Amino acid sequence: MLGGYLGVAPGLPRFTRRCPEPEVCGDCGRGRPVLVEGPWPDLGFSLSHSGAAALVGVAEEPGAIGVDVERLRASFDWSRVPAVGEQDRITGFRTWTAVEAVGKAAGTGLRTPVSIDARGPDGLRRAHRSGDSSDWYVHDVDCPDGYVGCVATAIPEAVVSVFSWPSYTLSQNVGRVE
Repeated sequence: MLGGYLGVAPGLPRFTRRCPEPEVCGDCGRGRPVLVEGPWPDLGFSLSHSGAAALVGVAEEPGAIGVDVERLRASFDWSRVPAVGEQDRITGFRTWTAVEAVGKAAGTGLRTPVSIDARGPDGLRRAHRSGDSSDWYVHDVDCPDGYVGCVATAIPEAVVSVFSWPSYTLSQNVGRVE
């Protein structure tokens, strides 16, 4: 998929990991995957999967992007998760995917606490990371039944387009080996 966005053969892009705190861990080989510099434009990307669903986000630089998708589970006690707190099941999963997406976009994962505001009149939810004055913007993503997903960017006017692939349903993919 990234090869298509970069205009190169699919096997050409190479990846490394960027630690968000290199002064702490040095070259630890951990952190978010990033493209190794090459003869292509610099793209931001993020990937998440849960159950039979995957969500991929691609953004032109300087568009840091984070995505998260979660399969809705029958019951979950969100009051035990400080980043979410006392919420009903579906709202809890929506908040959790927003927290995860912001952590991925910022490149810090879950190490930095994230708070998610209520949806504004523009339909977006603002997010804030502890100790960071930057605003992050959370866009809900249309997902198949039984899943919720979010995209987080630092750009409020970012256009989020959703494409489904492949064209057959997730239930047809469950347990399928190719």
